[in-house]
Amino acid sequence: MSPAANEVEELIAASLRELRQDLALPGLDGIGPSTPLLGGGSDLDSMAVVHLIADLEGRLQARFGRNWILADERALSRTRSPFRTVGDLARFIVETTPAA
Repeated sequence: MSPAANEVEELIAASLRELRQDLALPGLDGIGPSTPLLGGGSDLDSMAVVHLIADLEGRLQARFGRNWILADERALSRTRSPFRTVGDLARFIVETTPAA
């Protein structure tokens, strides 16, 4: 069974808050599905997104007991990057939930 999108969004938000604090970036109010992660509207560079993905993989494993690999060819071959917004990433994680 796949995790609920709202649970995944909460994990992404927690990881994003911690990353922004570590990078001394201002906090974001109301992180939600439309919050940008990469590209226009985001102040994260590609290395920050790599750190976000690595942290998130660990959080997902700890929470759901499964191993996600988020930056694989399924993600990188898409026309629209699943790393653009919190909502895009949450949907991608739900779609690619590994078998138990």
